[in-house]
Amino acid sequence: MVLTTNHDELRDIVTEQPELVDATSGERTGIRLMRWLGAGGMATVFEAERDVARRPSILSPLAPARLAIKINRLSTERQLARLNLEPMQFVKKELIALSRVMDRKPPTEFVVGFYGSGTVDVALGEHNKRIPWLALELVDGGSEGATLGQRVLRAAKGIDPVRALRLTRGVLSGVGVLHEAGIVHRDLKPENIFVTGPLDDETPKIADCGIARVDGLAVGTIAALTPAYAGPEQVLSQIHPTRSNPLIGPWSDIHALAALLWFLIGGEEWCRGDSDSAWHAGERRSLRTAPRLHEGFAGAASLLDELDAALARAAALRLPARAWQGEDLSDYERFARLRFDDRLFDGPERFDDLQSLSAALLPILEQLAGRWSDAAAKEGRAATVFRPTQMMSLDSVRGGETLARSRELDSRTISGTGVSLDDAAVEPTLPGGVMFLPDGKALARFGERLVYFVGGRAHKVTVPTELLQHVGASKWVGRGPQGGFALIGPEHVMIIRGGVYEPMALPVREDGGEVGEIQAVIADGRTFGVVTEETDDSEGGPELWLAKDEQSWSEPFILPINGDAHALSVGPFGTLVVGSRRSRRGRALYIGLDEQITVFTQGVNDKPPLVVAIAGAARDYWAAGQGVVLGFGRAGAAEEPVEVDAAPVAMGLDLVGVPWLLTERAALRRELSDGKPNWRRYYQRPEDKPALVAIGFTPDGAVVMDGRGGGAEIKPHDIDAWRPTVLP
Repeated sequence: MVLTTNHDELRDIVTEQPELVDATSGERTGIRLMRWLGAGGMATVFEAERDVARRPSILSPLAPARLAIKINRLSTERQLARLNLEPMQFVKKELIALSRVMDRKPPTEFVVGFYGSGTVDVALGEHNKRIPWLALELVDGGSEGATLGQRVLRAAKGIDPVRALRLTRGVLSGVGVLHEAGIVHRDLKPENIFVTGPLDDETPKIADCGIARVDGLAVGTIAALTPAYAGPEQVLSQIHPTRSNPLIGPWSDIHALAALLWFLIGGEEWCRGDSDSAWHAGERRSLRTAPRLHEGFAGAASLLDELDAALARAAALRLPARAWQGEDLSDYERFARLRFDDRLFDGPERFDDLQSLSAALLPILEQLAGRWSDAAAKEGRAATVFRPTQMMSLDSVRGGETLARSRELDSRTISGTGVSLDDAAVEPTLPGGVMFLPDGKALARFGERLVYFVGGRAHKVTVPTELLQHVGASKWVGRGPQGGFALIGPEHVMIIRGGVYEPMALPVREDGGEVGEIQAVIADGRTFGVVTEETDDSEGGPELWLAKDEQSWSEPFILPINGDAHALSVGPFGTLVVGSRRSRRGRALYIGLDEQITVFTQGVNDKPPLVVAIAGAARDYWAAGQGVVLGFGRAGAAEEPVEVDAAPVAMGLDLVGVPWLLTERAALRRELSDGKPNWRRYYQRPEDKPALVAIGFTPDGAVVMDGRGGGAEIKPHDIDAWRPTVLP
């Protein structure tokens, strides 16, 4: 099958939404090109859908129903031919790079997923070319934008320090995974960092490893680069285009990261263009010169100076000493001195690895985020952005229109094992045992088994034998304080990132006093904390401990809840903690950013135990118990009508900021009718199906999971507002 085009960017080959047939093997893939998304300097990207019933050998079992298909532009094929490079050999770099990342289960959320590759015949006029393609993760960015560049430019007042810290950690984590796998990206820039999730739950994803240098792969290093981000050593690749440039290493990505993070914080590119002679000479201007710098940075002069210094060293022209060690580099040194005078050999030396950059940069950003949060608390305003909380009005639902459409999802068989999750020998998962990521992927615990869900399919996660007991004793699955997942039990915290398991130290007292067992957690990707039960040493109630990172905890905060804590939710202005007294009556309190506590009694203490909670964008919170939902605000607690009398298992905010409540047999959404709130049923679980345990949200709607890994997809009446309105 030959695809015909009239454009180098191939934008017209989707006119008839053709199915991809692998040109090399003749195998039908079931992948249908649906929409042209855009073209970069070397490749074009399409949105595609695939027939999930078809399982071609060239696709990974992890491949979801919707994909991004990346196909080389025809001009790229000609450019590679001029350099005597085979197109497939060139694409092989990206294929191997991403395969190494995907080999770890579950793979990192901070690198775009890779699901297979093939070839396609394309005809332009009389010329017929066989071109490679890659099947990649399709990143839905929503109306905020699919790339870091788009999101930064949409931040009218600049990126605040809290948001900047969260995004920086994600980007550094993704690059760290690449470096651990022996991959130097070589083209880190805002357009190559995709972002998914709402503003308060953003996940950056490293994309486009097309010109990466991959250890162990003898392919020439082409001199392609983005001048505003690339280190000068990348220009030297033109000396021997068929060889791998030995001067390129992790430090090359450090240079690009410095420029990328300067853009993230400053709101514009560090280098002002080809005419910026100061930049090319190695002078690094201060963030103070950035007109879109957020006030949280601008108001911290000394810390801003430290940040400038760290970024300047990361973008220094002088290569680290180890870049010049090893093979004969005389040709490269001679050309470097001719091209750059002595700028690559004088001045401060660039950081030589990611650990050095992180150690210099992250403590400064943490201080800036903490300082800004404290200042915002004193002024009574939010320290960072949060998706707007919306109250959908049922009055806007047209006559005869249903609130939602749903599709049942059967229990899955774990891919490659033959084990079905509805087998009696498999222990079912329970509420708290599933964590959804913003991209729709999820990790769930079934007894001592861990299962990773992608695109409706279940995949085994290998658990080391010595850790099976820890997995089985876990009560909660959450997101780690610095990415990945966390398994949390009454007496342990285990971090899982990129297939690696690391125990996290539990909170301890400096004086060696007793710390109780964990009774509640907050691990939502924004905040990581645990509540430990009251002991003789806790002086007045359960204690909240917040993780600063994966090694240390804050000082404990006593919760005078007069009972046990069951759930927490953190909003932009503070934290709601709910629980019960002797498992009979509800309890609730609110901790403001200034650490002032409000204990709710009226309308709370006479209610059943409150076991789930969710925060909105303003000072609005909700919590639920058996047959009851309470709304919390400045005026106190107020009961809101709810259509079902059932035990709740989870709450969540959808992508447009509307709260949802999940019970064992129903999914409800908070709506307004005649200006009054009402929790309406959007989905009813069939009686012959297992009980529901978790809910997640993607641009395609809500997803609920039951204890056997089945569930349902729910498309609400306003689903069009959930979908991306800005193309990547």
